[in-house]
Order: sequence, then C-alpha cells, then structure tokens
Amino acid sequence: MKNLGLFEKFLFFINSVIAFLFLGSLLIPYLSPSIFSQFSILSLFSPLIIIANILFLFFWIAKLKRQFILSLVVLIIGIDSLRSFINFSNNSRFLEGNEISIISYNVRLFNIYKWIEEDNVNIKIRDFLNEKNPDIICLQEYQNSEFKIHNYPYVYEKLRGDNLKYGQAIFSKYPIINKGSVDFNSSSNNAIFSDIKIMNDTIRVYNIHLQSFSFEKVNPLININKKNEMVIKNISDTFIQQEQQVNELKKSIKNSPCKVIVTGDLNNTAFSYVYKELSKSLNDAFKAKGNGLGITYNYNFIPLRIDFVFTEELFKINSFKTFKLNLSDHEPIFTELKF
Repeated sequence: MKNLGLFEKFLFFINSVIAFLFLGSLLIPYLSPSIFSQFSILSLFSPLIIIANILFLFFWIAKLKRQFILSLVVLIIGIDSLRSFINFSNNSRFLEGNEISIISYNVRLFNIYKWIEEDNVNIKIRDFLNEKNPDIICLQEYQNSEFKIHNYPYVYEKLRGDNLKYGQAIFSKYPIINKGSVDFNSSSNNAIFSDIKIMNDTIRVYNIHLQSFSFEKVNPLININKKNEMVIKNISDTFIQQEQQVNELKKSIKNSPCKVIVTGDLNNTAFSYVYKELSKSLNDAFKAKGNGLGITYNYNFIPLRIDFVFTEELFKINSFKTFKLNLSDHEPIFTELKF
C-alpha cells in the first residue's frame, strides 16, 4: 500500500469490498431462499460485481501495481461461476446422431401494451422465427392463439387469464405425442412440456416461466425508505416462490419417461439457487457452447442472463447463440443438439 497515492488507496478499498462481495456471491447458490431470501438478492448484482472486478484487474495491470492480484485471485476462485456469464468456447461439433435445433424466447405478449415504440411486433417475431427455422420453438408470455408460424403443424399452448389469456407455447416440426404442465400454486406462471417423437426416439421438452418480480405493486407515493423495504420484500418473496416452483419442476423432470430438455425464463440468474438446482443434473448450453456475454435481459442497466437451455448428458451441444432483436425485454436464445 506504500506505493499507492491517496486516491489509489481509496480505489483499492473499493476493489477490496467488491472482491469480498464476489466471494459472497459464490455462496448464494447453496443457500435456500426460504431461509436466506434477502441475502439471495445479491445474485441479481453478480454480473455488475464481475464486471467491476475485471475492470479493477486491468486497471491495476495498466498501472503496473501488484494490487491486480486481489481481483485476479477472486476471479480464478470463481472461474466456474464466471463462465456462467462470460464464456468462450470452440467451434467443434458432434457429427453422429440425430440433430435438433431449439429457440426459446420470452415475447412479452408481443408488445400489445406498447412497452416499446415498435409496431407489428408479432409479425416481426414471426418473420424472425420463420427465418431461423428451428425444429422446436418455446415461447413464454405468449398471448396470441392465432399466431401462426410456417412449417410447425404441432403446437401445444396453455393460456390463462380472464380478459387477456397468456402463457407458454411449444411449436414443433415433429409430432407431439404427449403433453402436460406443471402448475405452480398461487401463480399464473407455470411450466409446460411436450413429448416429441423424432425419428425412432422421443424427447421431452419443457418450456418454463418461473415467478416474475412484481415491482409495479410498490406505491410510488410512499417514502423512499418504505419503498426500498417493499422492493426488497417483493424480491425476497419471489425468490421463495421460485424455490418452491423449481422443486415441483424437478419432480416432474425426475419422473420423465424420456430424455429431457429444459428451456425458458427462470426470472433469475446463473448465480442463483434455482439455477444451481437445475444444473445439478442438467447441462447449461451456454456454458458448453456460448461465446461472449450471455445477456438475455437488461434491467436498469444491469446485464442479466435469465433465459436458459438445459439438457441431460445424453445430448451433445453443438452451438448456442443469443440474438439481439430488441422486440421484447428479453432476447431469443438458440441451440443445436445431437442425440
């Protein structure tokens, strides 16, 4: 510290705090939200904490200061967690077996409430899906039962609501021979699945939408301290619901008679308890074949990856890509698999 000026000492103090927060964030996936719900909130900020540590690392290297060692060490300790957000993979491909491609996309009701200044969002999304032409399409926050995509004769949708019906939908080029849902208690969110016959095999594809955050319930007229308390409580309650929902989902996956692929919107990050619970027995396609930042959602300038494709070991992951469409608050993800 003797070789540092006053401002550099202040920066290193901030660096130390951020490094400590990163180490703390590595524990979050192992802590049940029903017990440590407020601590789990840190997982939402893990991407920013990672970016800050990387910036400090390069800052100290550029200054030729040995303080770079702090961020370097914590990033090495958290390398597996780091790969959940920033990843680099090779272009090798598995050649043997059947190949399928899947797109998962939260379409945000096709912008019917004009959240973005974009017309004909449903048509533009349809054109995008037709252009990419995957074998299976999984849509969350889907609301238009008249939505048609070329070359997808097999469709399973489950919609809820009184005035506006919305939910999840699965479109397939291959026959859907069985279908069902995992309905969550006290929630309009759910998971649906389709058993799809491909050649001489059958796979089960889950399309999931875990509990959403409900910031809109906070009254903007109340004082800032009370408002912050309510926001924290809303987030904590959501994490607890997500834990219960993923437990129900795991039971369904365990009882599946065929190979399983899980796609959809977790409404939580790869640094969370629910992600850890799913990735115990399933592979994250982004970690296998993703490149760059895995951002699928931006919330108030916080870059988040909350949309996923998970597969059982029997599937070999050939590619993964996130498309930048800006037609929803989420971005679509695409993967190719061999089995």
